[in-house]
Order: sequence, then structure tokens, then C-alpha cells
Amino acid sequence: MKKIIPYLIIGIMVISGLGAVVSSEEYYLNIESESFSLSEPFFKNVDSFISIDLKESASNLMDPGKPMIPVVKKAYTFPVGTRILDVVVDIENRHYLLNKKIQPTPPAIIQNNIVETKSNDCVLDIQLYSNLDLYPSEAYEVTKTIGLREGKLVLSLNVRINSQYSPGLNIINIPKNVKIKIQHIPPKKPLFTADEYDLLIITDEEFVSELQPLVEHKNSFGVKTVIESTQDIYSEYDGRDKQEDIKLRIKDAREEWGIEYVLLAGGRKGQKMGWYVPERLSNNKDDSENCYASDLYYADIYKYDNGDPVFEDWDSNGNGIFAEFAWGSKDIIDYDPDVYVGRIPFRSKNEIKSIIDKIINYEKSADDSWFKHAIVLGGDTGPPARNSHATLGIYEGELSTAITAEVLENNGFVVDKLWLSEGAWSGRNDVVKAINEGAGLIHMSGHGNPAYWGNFLPDAETEDEMVDGLILRDMNKLKNGEKLPIIVVGGCHNAQFNVTMTNFILGILRNGIIDYFRTSDPYGDFWKREWVPRDFCSWLVMKKQNGAIASIGCSGLGLGFFNIVGLSDWLNPRFFDAYANQSKEHLGQAHAQAIQDYITIIGGVNNHQNDRKTVEEFTLIGDPSLRIGGYA
Repeated sequence: MKKIIPYLIIGIMVISGLGAVVSSEEYYLNIESESFSLSEPFFKNVDSFISIDLKESASNLMDPGKPMIPVVKKAYTFPVGTRILDVVVDIENRHYLLNKKIQPTPPAIIQNNIVETKSNDCVLDIQLYSNLDLYPSEAYEVTKTIGLREGKLVLSLNVRINSQYSPGLNIINIPKNVKIKIQHIPPKKPLFTADEYDLLIITDEEFVSELQPLVEHKNSFGVKTVIESTQDIYSEYDGRDKQEDIKLRIKDAREEWGIEYVLLAGGRKGQKMGWYVPERLSNNKDDSENCYASDLYYADIYKYDNGDPVFEDWDSNGNGIFAEFAWGSKDIIDYDPDVYVGRIPFRSKNEIKSIIDKIINYEKSADDSWFKHAIVLGGDTGPPARNSHATLGIYEGELSTAITAEVLENNGFVVDKLWLSEGAWSGRNDVVKAINEGAGLIHMSGHGNPAYWGNFLPDAETEDEMVDGLILRDMNKLKNGEKLPIIVVGGCHNAQFNVTMTNFILGILRNGIIDYFRTSDPYGDFWKREWVPRDFCSWLVMKKQNGAIASIGCSGLGLGFFNIVGLSDWLNPRFFDAYANQSKEHLGQAHAQAIQDYITIIGGVNNHQNDRKTVEEFTLIGDPSLRIGGYA
């Protein structure tokens, strides 16, 4: 009988399947759990509505016209290759009967300097506000992305814990106690262990020899650098287009060499429509804009697929339309940068030497005597002139830059606050003078186009109260020499690096002369300034000897809220936070960290067009491997 018992046990295990599980997978199974409690919410009357603050909530659900609901985010990282088996979230709620409806999310402010053809007034979602169902419908949401953290690719698991509101009953459930349990199987061996090169420069074969001094300089400072031509890439790969060929090469270089940085060295071919290093257009189409360039496409190489890192082609529905979000069809995209990407959009050989000289000199000789000086500039981005319900005394451009100022001051910077509400600047000459005095970091928040940046006077009642800050004609007035700042520009289209003078002719042919130059609402396309020879941010960087060492801006319509709770006014200060508080010492690291923070804290990139646009258009003009503040 004793001999029979072991065989009976084995038979039971085989029949039940337990034997196979134990031998192959349960041996590697890990379970992580976390329990935490949330504080009591704070309710505040806001006109005829009520707002809710929750101490542990870093963001709200922000869908224009729908209730602003506080959410709590938790992020966990695992080695890339980890297989997530299950995520269980147990939530104990507090229940509140409210005496007013929850405040609706305001509309986004479009940060251009042209009168909009549509109202920016808040339109309440009447159907939702009369519904008895809970909003949002799910108590929590789990997303998985693959991205670069501290030089290593990791799997990031993000849990969003929702408060849930029944507008019809006017009852909200707010989490009190939460327990999260994650079951996962780690990879059997580490992935992506190559470490041969750090920086990959991709350029046209015409520019390879001109870029060799930059390669030599980078190697001399321990940034192992390799350069490849687009022609070689196109001959080796068979993607759906040239952009996918380049992205596939970046993927292979990440796996074969361990590269972290990618410099896209080249823009349009002069003032023609062709490209030395092509753009990828996002098809995130709304009422204001059909498409815009997104270099984030080249940075987002991988997505999670049942534990495996697979190629992220930005076309999840497979219809050949990249980064689609329109007409009821959309691509689900990872967005988490897997390499640090920047672009120097020079258009001819004679432009290359000056920018290389600027990079080499900056990294060798920048010092704190001027680098530790910063400038912030802002005004009233969303005044009554743009929205009849704008809150008086709330100046969004100043609020956004004040966040930056506080971050930098807490890290030893002397910050000049040039705000229109304090009369600290009144026009273009003041901005030119401030830049010429020298600064290491600059944050400008306002309205713009490819040729312009400015902002409104406080509580402006008319469009005539826009104050010009800097235009392309002013670039020749910049005489800051070796004191080259990194400039983050909040505004529409300031980093639209695909502009070309050919657009002038195409615009007339497309719209006709009368409509193209129309000076009343709706304004003609001429006033978008997409026909200028170079965009605002690129001009700052490409300017010989002066200007900026790098710039960051929007390649499309910049977006903000009438409070700093998301979109560009939230994202732009995160670049400075990534550098000063999160120790991101290289330009591309800080730029990518800001995007990663947005994905983790704000979220919404696969649900809301505005959030998607915000991360897609956040464009770095400059060398992503640049050491911020230099090596000295």
C-alpha cells in the first residue's frame, strides 16, 4: 500500500495539471503586494459646482465638459521581459452625497496668436451629468509600457485608481483603503545587455564627413558614438516606408550595440518638400489640425506583448495610418521612450559647422557663472479675450513658469521672473536684452506660431492686448555669445521643423489668393506662418555663435488648461524638474523623463486626443546626448 500512495499522488497532479505548472512556471512565480490608505477628501464650492481635492491624487480625469474626478496613480517597474500574469486591486470606498454637481473640466487653451474660429467656452456634457451610471465605469485601470530608465529598458506597470461619480444621484465613491497584488514571472535571463555604443547619429551620406568632428568630440568625453547614413539604412531594411526603415535600424542598434541616444541629423532639403531625415506625421486629427510631426515615433521602439518586448510600429490596427486617432478609429500606442531622440534640422552643409562648434564649446567650457542664471517669461495665456468664462487674476503662462522658477531656485539657480502682470517686460526688446545677458535655462510660456512668440496682458479683453515677445526678425539681435541657454517654449508650432517657403506657393494654389490672405475670422493660412524658412525653435539653435544650444517646443498646436493640471503647461516644467530634481544630466534624458512623467502621472494618452497630442508634439531640437551645463 505504501508503494501505491506516491503513484496515486502523482496521478492526481497530472490529471489536475498541477504537475506541469509546478515544473515549468510556478517555480518562477513572484507575487508583490502593497496596501495603503488615502486621506479624507476636501470639497470646495466653485460657483455653482463643487471641486474635490485628494491629497494623494497628483492628477484628475480631464475630459472637457465631463466631471473633474481625482485619481491616484501607482507605478511599478520590472526587468524587461517580465510576464505579468495578473493584477488585482481591492478597493474600499468612502461614499459621499453631494449638494452640487462636480465641476466640469474646462476646455483646452490653444496657444496660438490667431483668433480661433471656435469658442473656447466650456460646454457641459448634459447627457453624462444626468446619467445614473458611475463615471468612470471602471474602478481602476492597468497599463503596461516599456521604456528607458537609468540607462536600462524596463517594464513599467501603471495602476490608476479611480474615484467614481454618479452625476444623476450626485454620489461619489472615493477610495479609502487600497490593496494591489501583482503576480508576475521574471525573465530567465537579462535582456538588452549590449554596451558597445551610446550615441547613434543618423544623417544623409552627404553630411557624414562634416559630422565627424562631433563624433570625435563625443568619443573624447566617453560618449561612444557611431554614425550611419540614411542611404545605407534604406538599402538594408524593408519597412513600409523610409521612416519605418530608420526606426527598425534604431531597434537593431539598441539590441546590438546598446545605444541610448539617437541624433536625427538633418531636416528638409533646403526649402524643398523633400527630407534628409524624414518626419513621421501623427494622424491625431481634430477640428483644429489634421496632422503634425512627431519625433517621439523614433524614440518609442517597443511595446509589451504578453511579457515580450515587440516592435512598436504606431499602427496597432494595421490599416497603414500611423498614430491614428480620428473618426472612431485609433491606434493604441506605448509612447514610453526607449531611446533618447533629438533632431538638429540643418538643411545644408554650410549650417553644420556652426552648430557642432556650439556643442563642442558648450560641453567643454560652460560654467556656473552664467549657467546658474535662469529666466522665465509669461503672461495671461487664457484671458477673457479667448474665453468669456476665464478666471480673472489667473495667468496661466505665469503659473506654469512659476513652477519652473521654484524648482530651479530650490536647486541653486538665480531666476529672473519676467511676468507681464508685474510689468517686467513689455515687448521684444526686453526679451532680446534678457537673453543677451546670458542664462543657462529659459522657460517661455505663451502663444506662438513658427515665426512668433508672445502672450496676453493680464485679463486682456481684446486680441489687440497680445504683447509680442520674440519674432524671427529678432534672431539677428541675439548677441549672447557663448552663454547659450536651453530654451523651453510654450506655444503653438514653435518647433514645427517641417516648415518651408514652398508652403507659400502651395497655400495659394490650395486656397486661392483671397482665402489664403484673409484677415478676418476665419483667418487665412498665410497667418499660420508655415511658409517661413525655419521654425522659431530651430532658428534659435541653428543661429551661428549666438541663440540657444537647444530648444524644446510644440511641433503642432500647443494646448493648456485654464489651470495647470495637464497638457503643455504641465509638461514643460517637468523638463526642468527632471534635470534639477531627478538628476537627468543629459538633454535627452530630461526631455524623455518629462514625457514619462506625463504618461505615469497624467495619463490619458490612449484615451484623449489632447493628452496624446501633448506628448507627441513635445519636440527636442538639439543633441540628445548633450551634457546639461557642460562637463566642466
